[in-house]
Amino acid sequence: MSQKRDNCIILLVDPPEPDKISQEFKTAFGPERATHVNSDLLSSAYKLAKGFSESILLLSYLKTPRHPDLTWLDPEDPGFLEVKSHALEDRIQEAFRLAFFTGAKKAVLIRHLSPELKSEWLSLSFEAVSDKTVAIGANQDGSFYLLGLTQQNLKLVEAPGFFHGKSAETLVERAKKNKLTVFSTPETYALNSEETLLKWMESKETLPPLFQHPQQAGQQESKKSHRHHSRHQEAQVQPPPEKPPL
Repeated sequence: MSQKRDNCIILLVDPPEPDKISQEFKTAFGPERATHVNSDLLSSAYKLAKGFSESILLLSYLKTPRHPDLTWLDPEDPGFLEVKSHALEDRIQEAFRLAFFTGAKKAVLIRHLSPELKSEWLSLSFEAVSDKTVAIGANQDGSFYLLGLTQQNLKLVEAPGFFHGKSAETLVERAKKNKLTVFSTPETYALNSEETLLKWMESKETLPPLFQHPQQAGQQESKKSHRHHSRHQEAQVQPPPEKPPL
């Protein structure tokens, strides 16, 4: 239990409401699909973090009158750190500070937009993080999906400008300037386009139609119809069973 208490996973959570989704995400997928896709990504990240037995979980949540708690994410209502500032960089700083204030020795922030994150990468990050080593996971677009720190290295996120653009590169540069070693988890992708959505869909068994582009949904429905029609034709052309000889 003591080792688990030494580690903390941080996850930022926003309610499933269109006005809480980034404009870039809504532009890529449309308001309705963006809300559903974002919620499913959050659910996947939450399940991964909750099921990780080697740490506690800290949720930074921007609650609203429609969603004052997290029962929409987990019926057991896990509780959360209530957000004071809406600015993402402030939320991250606040979450890290609370993690260390409550006793954690190492904290790893994960971002839900990178669905290929694995529990093994979390284990490797916690093993690697120390006062002389930070863990950083980069996406193919240059953003980061994972950041592991000790309290000694909070300075990496105390100055503004670490969250936007090629944030992984920014964090690596800051670490090197502070003479820190960088432990890199495997490169993956952030889900932010139809192309990456398709990649994610192909790694999952089923997704409801709202996650699919209308054209893709039509193509899949057409394929289903074609397969059904083919099976129907096969059933029609099968010859009747032969009668046994008299």
